Amino acid sequence: MCQMHNKFVNYAFTSSRKLQKRKVPRKAMRFCLLLILLFSSPGFAGDDASGDIPREVDFGATFTRYEIIDKDETWSRSLVGNFKYKGKVVHFVRTSIPILSNGKVIEGRVYQSVEKSDMFYIAEGDLMFKMSSSHPYSPGVGGFSMHSPKSKNFIVCLNCLGGGVPALSSSKVIIGRVKWKGTKWNRL
Repeated sequence: MCQMHNKFVNYAFTSSRKLQKRKVPRKAMRFCLLLILLFSSPGFAGDDASGDIPREVDFGATFTRYEIIDKDETWSRSLVGNFKYKGKVVHFVRTSIPILSNGKVIEGRVYQSVEKSDMFYIAEGDLMFKMSSSHPYSPGVGGFSMHSPKSKNFIVCLNCLGGGVPALSSSKVIIGRVKWKGTKWNRL
């Protein structure tokens, strides 16, 4: 009858270059195999902010946008002062641009930057769209934060650096139709 051994027999070269038997405990061998399996699995470089919800927006269509009033500017200055923020402040205002999401029209969730008119923020899925860029991106990096009053007519953006995790499923960001697959995430 064959007897099962608790130890594997392994061979290793000694310093004198002679092949010598060496016993390796089964537990150590299993650990090594586990490490090999973990680190040999396929991996993909980079991140992707895409999701599985098909969305579309037309930046080439005529639209209206909210105009910031004195009361809004006071709210913005108060927010910045309370945070003791010293960096550049970027404001986004609500537009009438609709989003086509999974066959449904969603309105009031597309914002345009006042200071950078070629930049849009879509709250439905939390993506930033900069015209002529290859992809929209998730803006939540580098201390980025967005704040809005209850009306949600405008957004105050702090640390709005212009970079983040790209949504690789999208078409190029142009003045026209842009398609992508988004998430359910909503910052506001």
